[in-house]
Amino acid sequence: MNQTVTINISGIVFHIEVDAYEELKSYLNKIKSYFNDSQEREEIMADIESRIAELFSEKITQMNQVVLMRDVQEVIEIMGKPEQYVTEEDEQEETAEKTQSNRSGGEKKFFRNPDERVLGGVCSGIAAYFGFDTIWMRLFFVMTTLFMGFGPAIYIILWIVIPEAKTASDKLQMKGEPINIDNIGKKVEEEADKVNEKLKNINTSKVGHALEQFFAGLGNVLKTIFLAFGKVLGVALLMLGLLLAVWFLVGLFDDSIILTYTSSGVSALESGAFFELVFSSEDQFTIFLAGLIIVLAIPIIGLILGGLKMLFGFSTNNGLGISLTILWFIGLFTLATLAIIVATEHKANEKISAVKLLPSAYHAYALKANEDNVPGELMLEADEFMIAVKDDRFYCNELELTVEKSETDSFELVVVTKAKGKTSKDAMGRARAVDYHMQVQDSNLVFDRFWSTLKEHKIRGQQVKLVLKLPVGKTIYLDDSLDGLIYNIENVTDTWDHYMLGKKWIMLDEGLTCLDCEDIEGVSSSELDSVLTKELSISGN
Repeated sequence: MNQTVTINISGIVFHIEVDAYEELKSYLNKIKSYFNDSQEREEIMADIESRIAELFSEKITQMNQVVLMRDVQEVIEIMGKPEQYVTEEDEQEETAEKTQSNRSGGEKKFFRNPDERVLGGVCSGIAAYFGFDTIWMRLFFVMTTLFMGFGPAIYIILWIVIPEAKTASDKLQMKGEPINIDNIGKKVEEEADKVNEKLKNINTSKVGHALEQFFAGLGNVLKTIFLAFGKVLGVALLMLGLLLAVWFLVGLFDDSIILTYTSSGVSALESGAFFELVFSSEDQFTIFLAGLIIVLAIPIIGLILGGLKMLFGFSTNNGLGISLTILWFIGLFTLATLAIIVATEHKANEKISAVKLLPSAYHAYALKANEDNVPGELMLEADEFMIAVKDDRFYCNELELTVEKSETDSFELVVVTKAKGKTSKDAMGRARAVDYHMQVQDSNLVFDRFWSTLKEHKIRGQQVKLVLKLPVGKTIYLDDSLDGLIYNIENVTDTWDHYMLGKKWIMLDEGLTCLDCEDIEGVSSSELDSVLTKELSISGN
């Protein structure tokens, strides 16, 4: 058990072992003696202590909160001992070469260079980082300003983002030079000489100074705007995160976690009842729910934490972010795996057909849709697609009606039922289980808008297609109630389905032709006259 003391280096508090403290104290005293004759000793010592504090901070971890003797020795090795540096120029160069190879140095960082600036020091700072002449960077910004126009915008953004090299350590890091006591001392003394020189020539560059002050003020204004925007964005992220969190929690406990857009606005999807029709077992639903909670909850947590961070500037544990990211990918992988499993239950495709002969006593039929309300409780409405549940059955409007030319002289209705399954047998069983009804009421054909099947058959791509086979010379009337039910009915005028409603249509050799439309194309007047002379009685018209 070692004794520790608390010290303050460059405004940062450290806990340090007593023997390490004595070693550090002795080292700093030697440095003070080394720069005893320098007028900038205090500034040099401040920069050296700032660098030492930075190195100590890198060594402090959650597992190690105390500065140890070996930490102090490593810092001394990096910074260099005063006795290593001599006054003779040739010996100094020799020592610098020797220590350069043994000590860590040269980790570069982006800074704005205030010593060689024209405006904000952006060009000279970038040039110092990459090690080329400043003139090339300035030429680049001039060219982008003249030929592309975005040079000033990039410059101002970089001015705001890149910090200014204020200390000797910053300026050494900017150029990738080793940050040791000798280099810090030289840099501080160089700065002092430059300041003295500027004081002598303070009146020689009033225009440059005015420009510098203007752009510095502009930079501060823009920085304030960006900070204010960050606060506003933080509030927006926090509010969005909290609203989503409330929605998520309500949906989680209220069994309605999905919102859908319907013709009447936004409504909640009863998730439990709906997903019961999607997944083949409770285990699948449980896995889906767990994956969905993870995938939805973690981004919501991220929004809340991001908003708080932008508002109050606190830092989060990197381990927390990594853990949440890994957990989110696990949830996403779980959902993807489950989707593949469910997809295998849709790989087989089968269909069955049934032909229903219609009474031939009528020369024409009126086609209508049953306008009854949705059977049962509506579970899902997406655009025109609907699913409802009642007792042990579910109802769906995945249905289409079309008209084709008959090869006989009889009206026929072909009912084609499709379904999917894991195997062909499974798909065929589901297709046979679909129940659909239509009614013949005199000369009216009334079609239900929904088919139904048992809930145990699940949603597996079931669909009903109705094909009315219309003999040549026979007529139909398409009632307005069929809107959304008829699909892709071919006709001689290529009239769209919606515009075929409310019209009489006759099947001719050329195809389905409108009887009460203007400017009928593809039909001779003699053919049309002979058709119109026939008695066409369509009840309900």
